[in-house]
Amino acid sequence: MDERSPRRPRARSEATRRLAETTEAPASPTQSIPTTAPGRWDGISPTTAASAVDDAGPARTSTGIRRRSTAASRRSGVPSLTSRTTLAQRTQGNFTLAGPEETPQMRLAHEPFVHPGYAELNPSYEQPANAKPVWSLAKPLPRVVRPGMVPTKEELLQARANAQLPAENSQKLGLDVDPNDLELGQIEPRADPRKIAAQVEDARVQRENNFLNRILTGEGAPTRRLSRASSVRPRRSSVLEAPEPGEVPVETPVTPGKQSVPEVSDEPLQPVLEHPDEHKIETQQQDSQHPAEEEEEEEEEEEDHGITEFPPLDSAAYPEDLHPLVQELVEDEIHNNHTTWSVIRTHHREALAEALAVFVQLTVGISVDLSVTLADAGNPNTTGWCWGFAAMMGIYISGGVSGAHMNPTITLMLWFYRGFPKRKIPSYFAAQFLGAFVAALAVYGLYHRSIAVYLASHADINVINSFVTSQRMSWIDPATAFFNEFLGTLCLTVTVLALGDDQNAPPGAGMNSLIIGFVVACLSMTFSYQTGAAFNPSRDFGPRLALLAVGYGSELFTNPYWFYGPWAGSLTGAFVGAFLYDAMIFTGGESPVNYPWERTQRAMRKSRKKWKRRLRFAKRKKMAQ
Repeated sequence: MDERSPRRPRARSEATRRLAETTEAPASPTQSIPTTAPGRWDGISPTTAASAVDDAGPARTSTGIRRRSTAASRRSGVPSLTSRTTLAQRTQGNFTLAGPEETPQMRLAHEPFVHPGYAELNPSYEQPANAKPVWSLAKPLPRVVRPGMVPTKEELLQARANAQLPAENSQKLGLDVDPNDLELGQIEPRADPRKIAAQVEDARVQRENNFLNRILTGEGAPTRRLSRASSVRPRRSSVLEAPEPGEVPVETPVTPGKQSVPEVSDEPLQPVLEHPDEHKIETQQQDSQHPAEEEEEEEEEEEDHGITEFPPLDSAAYPEDLHPLVQELVEDEIHNNHTTWSVIRTHHREALAEALAVFVQLTVGISVDLSVTLADAGNPNTTGWCWGFAAMMGIYISGGVSGAHMNPTITLMLWFYRGFPKRKIPSYFAAQFLGAFVAALAVYGLYHRSIAVYLASHADINVINSFVTSQRMSWIDPATAFFNEFLGTLCLTVTVLALGDDQNAPPGAGMNSLIIGFVVACLSMTFSYQTGAAFNPSRDFGPRLALLAVGYGSELFTNPYWFYGPWAGSLTGAFVGAFLYDAMIFTGGESPVNYPWERTQRAMRKSRKKWKRRLRFAKRKKMAQ
């Protein structure tokens, strides 16, 4: 016992205790590390345990388990054999004001406690972060393959039938170029645009031919999706990491009260195959339920002649706006469905998250506008800061689920320039406008008595301007109001795309939300003097409908600003801003600016034909009923 005064023992989590046990060095080379006793369960989830082991450093014990670093050993009571290093030694004198150096111990300190059995009862907790694309303002935007990027089967077969020599178009113009450099896109700028176009065509043909060869040989063909009856998650291993040759694997039980015994075998693990009868029954049920849709899909396939025929793919399982080549790479999500509502939330989680983010953002934003107005002595810059932090709050709320667009123009811009699925646009629009409408009603109800007192001695125009945007001064004509919203949305869009471009200068993890909040605050202070700076149709139209519902007259819509400002101005500003960024900076092929216009026209024609068939089918179905 320590001779110092007795103190209350410090509570230690199960993860810390288990990690400390595995880091104790053996007294001799023949002494083994104690493993988990039978009947006691490891409290560290496989994800956390693997990260803790990987971060511990290259030192290993005789049985293959890595030991933690010396700092971690000091925390667990094991004496250190390495001298303590200073910050000056670790940074070689290059001091930084960005905070302390990130160490495995600091990362471990920010790891949450995971109770034994939590991952088994909540399997989505260990779902990979990038299991599906999320067009989010809180992190870099996904890179997706769009229909215009992929050649059709007819184009590929025609290219194979009329095979041309490498760099044939460039050589016809007298250019001495390396075909390998062309395929990599290494094209020198020239005064003659025809020579540049010839090299671009040669590079595209070579890349597409290589793409076709990989698919035909099976090298680049995606694996077939598993049926719903089979498991899409690989079973977790009972060991933390694979042992090196000659080492004895150390077992970590994953089931309470049981000691699993690993079987050593040189045969590689085989994937779980789906049961043929179950797949056959499921396919027959789908065919019987949707015969007309299957017929439309076959017509679509005949018209498009896409490359999806090279590996046989189940087209009924893919969303209509996502290319099968991409959909094969997207792992099915895993959900925690414990109640009836959890199932409903699973299918509408993105729309619900978007509505909640818009509600919080506009509740805070409209409230600060109303507070400054009713106080009659507030600082206008206060509203700008609060609108920025309100946008930050909304992005933190739903950025990882719906992307926290909170703006119909941002949603449309991401669809056109970044491949956001168009099937989600209606639900996003409904969520954004509904969240804005409910937020305005909530704020009006909260400030109802204060508004009544204020209107006893003031005109109601200031209260209306706290909820909606309009020309703040009598000399602001329609053209000025339009371009005020246009330029503000253009700056916002360019910044959003720059923050989402992982090849530009993306900020650190979790910083996108804060930076966009500061951007919104800056733009609010810059452009709010003339119109109130909407930059967002739902931010203006939802509260406008709420005021109409609580008794304000139709004069809310007599001024056409509500259309050419927040709607036309912000929409054109978003599309022009995205075009400018992609034309001057962005290099990804998912933007229509960066692949041939003929491909874009082909994709648009296909989309129009699909919607025409849908409308005709819907009319026939309605008439039959």
